Amino acid sequence: MRESFSPMPAPPKFLVIDDNPDSRFLLVKTLLRKFPSAVIHECQSSVGALGMATTTDLAAIISHRTTETGGIALLRELRAINPAVPIVMVSGVDRAELAVAAGADRFLLYDEWLRIGTVVEELINTKSRPVEI
Repeated sequence: MRESFSPMPAPPKFLVIDDNPDSRFLLVKTLLRKFPSAVIHECQSSVGALGMATTTDLAAIISHRTTETGGIALLRELRAINPAVPIVMVSGVDRAELAVAAGADRFLLYDEWLRIGTVVEELINTKSRPVEI
């Protein structure tokens, strides 16, 4: 009798965008708790972030801001180049309404950074479920 092996799923790839290394570090470490095998790309510049969002098959983007671009403007650019990827915008100020209008799937206040893994997991699970008609 031959055992059948299913291939291991590829680890999820995430992009974390934040110009502040300390807050970016917190987001990355918290994501790794929920997704220990994840590949996490970090960017602090708009050029790098937009390039990564264009060329990499990402499970989700977690975006704050870069030194060149504010959070809402960056979100619009990310959504324009990658309309399907789940995006969570984080900010120290409640910008939930603006973020969703600009293309974010979810918004999270930075004070709630410990929830980023759970929020991303929920978003990925919701996006991957087929829509029932």
